[in-house]
Amino acid sequence: MAYNLQELRAFLAVIEDGSLGKAADKLGLTQPALSRIVKRLEASVGEPLFERHTGGMRLTAYGKALAPHAQLLCREEKIARDEINRMRGLAVGALRLGVTAGASALFIPKALGAFLERWPGIAVDVVEGIWDELATRLEAYQVDLVIAPEAPETARIAAARDCAWHESMNVIVGADHPLHSGSPIAMQALLAERWCFVPERTEPRNRLVSLFRKQGLAPPAIAVSSPSIPLIKSLVTHSGFVSWLTRPMYGAELKAGLIRELQVEGLGHERRFAAYHRREGILPAPALRFLDEIRRQAG
Repeated sequence: MAYNLQELRAFLAVIEDGSLGKAADKLGLTQPALSRIVKRLEASVGEPLFERHTGGMRLTAYGKALAPHAQLLCREEKIARDEINRMRGLAVGALRLGVTAGASALFIPKALGAFLERWPGIAVDVVEGIWDELATRLEAYQVDLVIAPEAPETARIAAARDCAWHESMNVIVGADHPLHSGSPIAMQALLAERWCFVPERTEPRNRLVSLFRKQGLAPPAIAVSSPSIPLIKSLVTHSGFVSWLTRPMYGAELKAGLIRELQVEGLGHERRFAAYHRREGILPAPALRFLDEIRRQAG
């Protein structure tokens, strides 16, 4: 069966708004006109897609089955239209990017700078968050790429080939912290310190816990948990806290003498970052070009 994109868009609008009236207003149609479009789609499918009741429109089992495919077809049509328009000089597209705090520290800003030198007309929209949030956005088509620490691939999310790089993680303290002596220290000496670090369920937090347990030690108590790297650096610099970050995150403070690195046996770790995308569908051209830029930068 051949699907009509106008009918699919009308179908999705009714789902989103829950009623013919609201969806018709959004689409600039009269309610009877929208009702006729929906009925044509139902006739094409051969089954009812909605149950009509006083509270609005409710999807039938057939409607629920069609909805994800309708979303995919409409998204792919928009991607194709944007790419053709870009080739004709009518549009340049947008890069929708999700990044974790670690990835946004240095590598991605450098990659974005080089990318926009090559493609100055592309609009870039960046969302920062933890992996779970960004993976949900990726699956929902709210972003097209996610840059994050190494994460397991899933049935719907895959790592982009050759789009990975490594950064070293170090224990850091403020310039006046008593642990900063220039000599190596044991992991056990860190257990009595006040720690600030990223929240639970994040890859760095899980890694820190595993490295302590590998040495037969309980992980340090995290006094302040936050996804905000600026806050963590401020706590380290001004309030005597200890943390564990990749060097690009605190490079400016290190150069200024505000932060010092501790030599801690067992906590040297190379953190791998990668780019992730949806397995289904076609990536928009700006996302493909940004992956090329990541490969250039990583190389």
